[in-house]
Amino acid sequence: MNEDLVQSAVSFLKDPNVTSSPLNKKVEFLQTKGLNEQEIEEALNRANASSNPSTSIAQPSSVGSSAHTHAPASFGPPIDYYNVPPAIPDRTWKDYFIMATATAGVTYGLYQVVSRYVIPSLIPPTQSSIDADKQQIDEEFVKIDKLLEQLASEQKEIKQSNEEKLSEIDDAINNVNDFLTKYNKDKLVFDDDLRLMKLEIDNLKNSVEKNLNLTKDNVKDDLSNINEELISLKNLIKLRSSKDIERKITPVSSIPSASEILKKAKKSVPAAIVTQEPPTVQQATEASPVPVPAPAPAAAPKENGVRFSEATSLNGVTAGGIPEWQMKHKLKEQEQMEQEKVIKDTIDNVGVPAWQLNQS
Repeated sequence: MNEDLVQSAVSFLKDPNVTSSPLNKKVEFLQTKGLNEQEIEEALNRANASSNPSTSIAQPSSVGSSAHTHAPASFGPPIDYYNVPPAIPDRTWKDYFIMATATAGVTYGLYQVVSRYVIPSLIPPTQSSIDADKQQIDEEFVKIDKLLEQLASEQKEIKQSNEEKLSEIDDAINNVNDFLTKYNKDKLVFDDDLRLMKLEIDNLKNSVEKNLNLTKDNVKDDLSNINEELISLKNLIKLRSSKDIERKITPVSSIPSASEILKKAKKSVPAAIVTQEPPTVQQATEASPVPVPAPAPAAAPKENGVRFSEATSLNGVTAGGIPEWQMKHKLKEQEQMEQEKVIKDTIDNVGVPAWQLNQS
């Protein structure tokens, strides 16, 4: 309990201007000042306690003054004085207006409830009301029928449009399926062709590799043969050079002079005119100023393991035999040329690209 608030409330209640005001206003005012019920009761009790002794003191004085004039009276217990209840406030036109409005509203509500719910349940409807309700119901049914017909026509149109769209979609799906089937067939054919081309390319690659290996082997063999031929040529050149050194050179004294050649020519001319016979080999050799070399043997000699072909003579000139290794080399070259020609023809028929040939 706040003592300061209670004391201020007691002083407020002792104010002579406040004592005449009604109690409820005092209580409301004290509540607005923040006092609770207990503090308000305490303040009221203190204010009443402080006002009661003054009244009790004032009463004996008045009684004493009147005792001089009247007979002595007996003193009883002190009388408690309570506050007079507040007077009933006067009613204004606002109060009457509010009361009239509320009464009219309640009356109208009761009338509506009775007319709508109570009376129809108690009193049966008349024939005119039944006919009116029936006509109203018929009109509503007509409206509903029109709405249903409109909805049915709209549904029919929507159904037709949906069927057309579905037919178009089915056509598009069929076209797509046809395209896919055709594409799959073409893809299978392409895959088969590609597989065949791959196999052909692999076969060509293997054949080209085999041919290249064969050509490499042939080239190696040819190179080895060429090396052998070079060695044999070196040996042959050495043999020929040794033969030229050992060959006997005819002496100068054995060469006939010009006068002797003229004499022999004069003697041989008349005989040639008479007989018209061709000169013999001996006469030709005697007439020629240059000595004729000795003829080579019929069979080519075998020197140091090298064979020669038979010697040939043309216009009195004898040529040495061709070595056998040269003949074999020539035959190998011809065979190799034929093989290369066959390989070239096969490559042209197959159609191997030029870049692959260059790379190989």
